[in-house]
Amino acid sequence: MRKDVSTFYLVAGNWQACNLTWAEILEGSHCLQSQIIFTSLRDISSAPELLKSQILSKFGIPRVLLSRVCLESNGFAGCEAVLNEDGSLEFYNHWSRFLVKQVYRNLRPKPSFTWHSSADPNTPGGSSPIHGSTSLPNGWEWYEMGFLVHWVPPSSSTILCFDLPQPLQQSILKGLTSSKTSFYDPYTVFSNIPFEVISLLDASVWSIRDHICNWEAARYDVPDYSLLHELARHAIHVSETLSVALRSLQDIQQQRRDFMATYAQTSSDWHSVHDPFQFQLRLVESILSRSSSNKERLQNEIQLAFHSAAQRDSKIQVRIGERAKAETAAMKTIAIITMVFLPGTFLATIFSMPFFQLESAGLQISSQFWIYWVLTTPLTLLTLSLWVFWDMLPFGKQADN
Repeated sequence: MRKDVSTFYLVAGNWQACNLTWAEILEGSHCLQSQIIFTSLRDISSAPELLKSQILSKFGIPRVLLSRVCLESNGFAGCEAVLNEDGSLEFYNHWSRFLVKQVYRNLRPKPSFTWHSSADPNTPGGSSPIHGSTSLPNGWEWYEMGFLVHWVPPSSSTILCFDLPQPLQQSILKGLTSSKTSFYDPYTVFSNIPFEVISLLDASVWSIRDHICNWEAARYDVPDYSLLHELARHAIHVSETLSVALRSLQDIQQQRRDFMATYAQTSSDWHSVHDPFQFQLRLVESILSRSSSNKERLQNEIQLAFHSAAQRDSKIQVRIGERAKAETAAMKTIAIITMVFLPGTFLATIFSMPFFQLESAGLQISSQFWIYWVLTTPLTLLTLSLWVFWDMLPFGKQADN
């Protein structure tokens, strides 16, 4: 577990940055109103039990978030209101998790994968995600992002950001510090953060789209089917994370409505932002529609590749058939010549008659030589006739086919 934690806290309306230890954060003397903490939920999960219990107790973090199920989940959203003994609100927490898959230009199939062990779903997930940096050489990576807002009435907020990539940390911090953020309810302070996550989701969809456009423009004669199906796999994952993110934002929206209906104060600050998540939901829905179009376009390219290959194979088969037809004609010619000479050869072999005699007076032809022609000619004609007759019969044609 890292000793220093990147922390930003609000002092007199200005955000100040510092690296603190967990002991200093737990002491809380540096923070009088609100703070943002960038840390890793897996680091907290692997911390010594005493320190882990202190962190969970300080910010009211549910221990279930450290379980393997939550650490490897594709997204969720939840909330909890903790009351004092007199029934008043002591603090209010809401948490969420988002996954984003980013695909790069050097995409290629990964030859191996990490086996998932689910023997005990309550066992902590360890210090590293199941999809780590080893996927980067293959052209893709996962962003696993978690958020927890610990709000203490009337206006003290701590935003815990878990496992955020460095660019997202900077954009979230810039968004919070550049605008007048209200801390009078736990959802208004969080309302700008989903926009940054949506930007990553949008980039992941466009990365799939770029690969598809490359396939559509190239139309390779010999396509790489394994790479094409690898791209389809990532497109499915992108749509999955978008669907879960949409559902999580819907849950956050409903949780805010329930909170406002139950714990809202009369101050105008409670109503300064009217349903800040509605527009974000519409954005995610539109991005999800584009992702669905990407999958359909990708399936179209896969089908086209298979149809093109089938058409190419069909043309090859036609050429093979034409060559075979020419060879068949040659074989028929040889067969006819064979049938013309075979009967005579057969009779000459059977009879072995000495039709020719070489004597001193010269070449003498036997007076019986006519017998050879009388027998050979009709036998040859009979053989050819039988072959033609056989070829004309239905079962003869079927045998040829």
